[in-house]
Amino acid sequence: MPDKKYLPQHVLSRAEAAIELVMNEGSSVRAVVISTEDGFELVSRVDNNAQVTRLSAMASSLSALGVLAGEESNLGECRNIIIEAASGMLIILQFKRGQDTFIMSVIAGTDAVIGQILYFAKQAVRTLQVME
Repeated sequence: MPDKKYLPQHVLSRAEAAIELVMNEGSSVRAVVISTEDGFELVSRVDNNAQVTRLSAMASSLSALGVLAGEESNLGECRNIIIEAASGMLIILQFKRGQDTFIMSVIAGTDAVIGQILYFAKQAVRTLQVME
C-alpha cells in the first residue's frame, strides 16, 4: 500500500483539491480525510476537533466490515458506509486507484444533507480514480 512519501506530488495535490471540493460544496462538512486501505492518513482538512489518525484507523476497520457485510449478504462490493449519530454523520467511501485501495472519510453536522455530501464525495473520488 502506498505511503504518503511514495505518492507523486501531483497525486497528493489532486487529493487535496478533492478534499477542498467536498469541504466547500457539501453543507455542514467539518472534516475530510483520505487514507490508505490500512488506515494511514494521506491528506486531510479538519475544521473541528476530529482526530485524524484515529479517524483513518476506524474508517479502515469499518470499510473492511462493509466489504465483509456486502459479500456475506450477497450484495456485492461495498461502495460506502453512512453512520448517522446524535451530533452528526460519518460517510466513508472506498475507491481504487490502479491496484491500490483508498478511503475517503467525511464528517458532517446534523444539518447536513446526506445526498448532497455523497454526491460531491463521489465526484471527488472519481477525479482521483482517473488521474495519472
